[in-house]
Amino acid sequence: MRVCALIPAFNEAAHISDVVQGAAKHVQEVVLIDDGSCDGTAQIARAAGATCLRSNVNSGKASALRLGIAYAAEREFTHVLFFDGDGQHAAEDIPALVRAAGETGAALVIGTRSFDPGRMPRARYYSNTVGSKLASWLVGQEINDSQSGFRLVRLDALRQLKLRGRKYELEMEILIKLSRAGCSIVHVPVHTVYDDGQARSKMKPVRDTVRICLWSLAFRFLGV
Repeated sequence: MRVCALIPAFNEAAHISDVVQGAAKHVQEVVLIDDGSCDGTAQIARAAGATCLRSNVNSGKASALRLGIAYAAEREFTHVLFFDGDGQHAAEDIPALVRAAGETGAALVIGTRSFDPGRMPRARYYSNTVGSKLASWLVGQEINDSQSGFRLVRLDALRQLKLRGRKYELEMEILIKLSRAGCSIVHVPVHTVYDDGQARSKMKPVRDTVRICLWSLAFRFLGV
């Protein structure tokens, strides 16, 4: 297995060096996709050892990830790891995802968070709960954390998908389309850092959850 970590980031200068260095311990290459940052995120990531791709405008998380996927697909990687740039994923959990992929051959390994309403920001708790219930219904199997940005995907399966998402709906798009293609999906429990999580997250829980739900229905029933 050769794993390329893809880290989409927008103005994450405060966290990105630690994120890059943590991921680099467990993968063959770390690629930072700078989504129009104006705070030196790309320069800091490059100094920390990442390959840096850059969009001059802020186009959204999915657009950044698709740029990273295209980069990895042209190189000799077997998997891509989606890893958020805001410091809310624990790099020490990466080997567990890689191990699960190797042992099961799953096309998608989702790093599943513990939904503890006492620790997770309330709006994010409800948006993730709603999203996961919708995803479970759409794909016909239990999905514990549909919106997790921490996941490992087999590149050969990903290459077969025509991806359309531009913002936060990409995780659901990949999940639904891989399931419809008959690919296997497994879950691995991971840690999540919620300290100051409300301030770090750029997701708008109500607006973006509605967008994700509408797009998910389109992915599943309209074949877009």
